[in-house]
Amino acid sequence: MKTLSMFVAVTVAVVAYGSTAHAAHPAYLHALSDLRDARAHLEHPTNAPKANWNEKVAIDEIDAAIKEIKEASIDDGKNIGDHVAVDVALDWGGRLRHANELLSGAYADIHQHEDDKFSKGLRNRALQHIQGAMEHVRKGMYEIAHEPQPTGEHPAYLHALSDLRNARAWLERPAGNAVKWDEKRAIKEIDAAIKEIKEASIDDGKNIDDHPAVDIKMEWGGRLHRAHDALASAYADINQHEDDKFSKGLRNRALKHLQVANEWIEQGWLVIH
Repeated sequence: MKTLSMFVAVTVAVVAYGSTAHAAHPAYLHALSDLRDARAHLEHPTNAPKANWNEKVAIDEIDAAIKEIKEASIDDGKNIGDHVAVDVALDWGGRLRHANELLSGAYADIHQHEDDKFSKGLRNRALQHIQGAMEHVRKGMYEIAHEPQPTGEHPAYLHALSDLRNARAWLERPAGNAVKWDEKRAIKEIDAAIKEIKEASIDDGKNIDDHPAVDIKMEWGGRLHRAHDALASAYADINQHEDDKFSKGLRNRALKHLQVANEWIEQGWLVIH
């Protein structure tokens, strides 16, 4: 996954371009890369199952987000076809899941940075387009999996709970791994975020072990990538919605716990590499 490698990728990009304009916006440049990559994963393969869902709606939202970023004169000079090669072995559902992870990473990159060019509404519009793309991609994911979408007053928070349990599972250290990094600190922050959401009486009734199966063959670094992506998706879900229960600080505390958890994961990834 590219999300956790942004520090290395961004550094290389900045050195390569040598431009002060590029150096000033590394997170936005990384977001552009993720958006192009997500777009490529959404291009309908010929062998994909027929569905009522139309991927072009999500692609239009991604194109609109890219346009907002470039209108702020933040441009890496690459065209829409410049992206990491799509894994042709991935089925259509797998491509949508990866697209959703990339969109979550782009959202997190753009959301955490504010500057003069984006203070005029460009940043918020870019985020709204990415949210729209994520919501539509998830509709496709649920349709392909023949699963009902989360319903109720807080579907985004319910989806965040699912992502948090998933991230937590990826962080459980595999047997025999002796890296000197304490994954329990990140797990503690995830548990605290789950507690904040449930204290707002938003609960899907599932226990901490209710999550997709973890690929036991995946090496430790890959698991950290997956955990980071799931946290980015949960962050985007929680951040895009405001309500009375969360206006009392619960929402902001949940987001803070996710930020700290991601910081710990990034430290672990640097230790491994």
